[in-house]
Amino acid sequence: MVVKNKKLVKRIVSTTLAVSIAFGSLGYAAGFENVLANGKSGYSQDQKVVARVNAERAIEHVRYLSEEIGTRPGGLEAEHIAADYIAKEFKSFGYDVDYQYFPVGDQFIANVSFDNGTVWELAAAPNGKISDEAVTAEVVSVENNDFSNVDGKIALLPRASTVADYRTQVNDAVAEGAVGVILQSLVGSRGNFGQTFNPNLTTPVDVPVYGASYIHGEWLKEKLANGPVEVSLTAKHHSNLQSVNVIATKKAKNRNNDGKTVILGAHHDSVVGAPGANDNASGVGLMLELARVYQGYNTDKDVRFIAFGSEERGLLGSRHYVNQLSQEERDQIEAVFVPDMVATSYEKAENLYAMTVDGSRNTVTDSTVAAGARLGNSDILPGRFGSSDHVPFHNAGIPAALFIWMGIDSWDPLIYHIEKVYHTPQDTIADNISTERMQSALDIIGSGLFDVVRKEVPALEKKNK
Repeated sequence: MVVKNKKLVKRIVSTTLAVSIAFGSLGYAAGFENVLANGKSGYSQDQKVVARVNAERAIEHVRYLSEEIGTRPGGLEAEHIAADYIAKEFKSFGYDVDYQYFPVGDQFIANVSFDNGTVWELAAAPNGKISDEAVTAEVVSVENNDFSNVDGKIALLPRASTVADYRTQVNDAVAEGAVGVILQSLVGSRGNFGQTFNPNLTTPVDVPVYGASYIHGEWLKEKLANGPVEVSLTAKHHSNLQSVNVIATKKAKNRNNDGKTVILGAHHDSVVGAPGANDNASGVGLMLELARVYQGYNTDKDVRFIAFGSEERGLLGSRHYVNQLSQEERDQIEAVFVPDMVATSYEKAENLYAMTVDGSRNTVTDSTVAAGARLGNSDILPGRFGSSDHVPFHNAGIPAALFIWMGIDSWDPLIYHIEKVYHTPQDTIADNISTERMQSALDIIGSGLFDVVRKEVPALEKKNK
C-alpha cells in the first residue's frame, strides 16, 4: 500500500496554510521554506533523527513482542517478560532503568484446546466454572437461540447486544444441558471486529462460560463446516496481580532549563487473546528505536522513556505513574508524547493524529505538526481523543498528546475509522502493520520530540534563521 508520506510541493503548501490557520503563526511557514527539493527538512536537527531512524528496526521489536512473546495481558507473566525485554533494550543503549510495580487485581483467563495442539486464549466469566480440570466435548453452533441440540455439548452462540440478553442466552443454554458456552463477540459499531471479553453473569453457573472474539467464532464455524470439532475448556483465576512500568532516563548534558523533563511513553500490554502488534507493540517499537537514536545526542532536558503496564485495564500504569508524582515533579514535566497504534496498514486510517483530550494545542502538538511541515510530510494532523495514556497527564495539568493513525469523518459528532482488527487475534504484523506508516511516525514524532529536548547550537540556529 502506498502511504501519503513525501508530498508534492503544492500539497505541502496547502497543508502548511491549513496548519497555520488552525494553530496560528508558529513559524511553520519558515519550516516550509526549509523543505528541500527531495522532500526532506533543511533543518539539521531533523536530519539527526530522520537520517537514522529505521522502521524495520522498530518493527523487529514489534515482531518480538507480538510473535515471540504474544499476548500480554496486564499483570500476567507475558507482560512481565515484555517488560524485561524492553528494559534489556534500554540498558543496551546505556540508559539507567527502573521498574515501577503496582497492583492490578485479578484476571480470569480461559484456554480452548484442540486435538492438533492449538490453544486459544479467551476470557472467562468469573461466575462460570473456573478450573484446571478440562471440560471436553463437541462444539455445536447455535443459531437464532435454538438450543435444542446443545445437550452434552459446548454451545457456540453469537452474543446478544445487551448484557441482560446474553445472560439469558447462557441460562437457556445451560438449562438445555450445555456443558460449556462460548459467546462470540460480533462486529462493532465502527465496523471493527469484536474482542474477547469476560462475560458478566449475575447468576453463577457450574459450566465454563467464555467470551470469544468475533474471529475466534468465525474460525470455529469454519472448522465445524468440515466436520465435528471437539475442544477442551480450562480456565484459571489469577489473583493479586502486579503490573509494571519500565522507566529509562537520559540525563541532560547541560542543565540550563530548570530541570525540565520530557516523556515519551507507550504501553506494552495487550488485551486477552490479542498479540497486539499495532496496539501497542508498534508504540513500544517506535519508542525503542528513538531511544536508540537519541542515545548519542546531547539534550538540554532530561528525556524519560516509559513503557506503561496495564493500559488496557484502564490506563493503570500511567495513572499510577502520575499519581505517585509530587506537585513539584509534575511541574517539571514539560511535555508527554504517547505513541499508541502508530503503524496500522488499515487503508481508512489515513492520517497520523496528534490528539489531546480536549483538542487544545500544546508543546507536543505544536512541535510535531511543525516537524511535519518542515519535513514536507502531510500525514500529521491535530485532533482530540480521550482514550490512552495521555489522559492521566492531561488531568494532572501536564501537556500531553496521543499519536494514532485514524480516519476522521467528523469531529462533531466524532465519527472515525480505526483498524477493524484492533484488540483481536488478527492484530499481527502480517495483517495490520505498515512499514511506511511506521517510518512516517518515526520521522514526525522523532523530529518533534528532538526539537523540544535538543541542545541549542546558537551558530547553527542563526544560520537557519
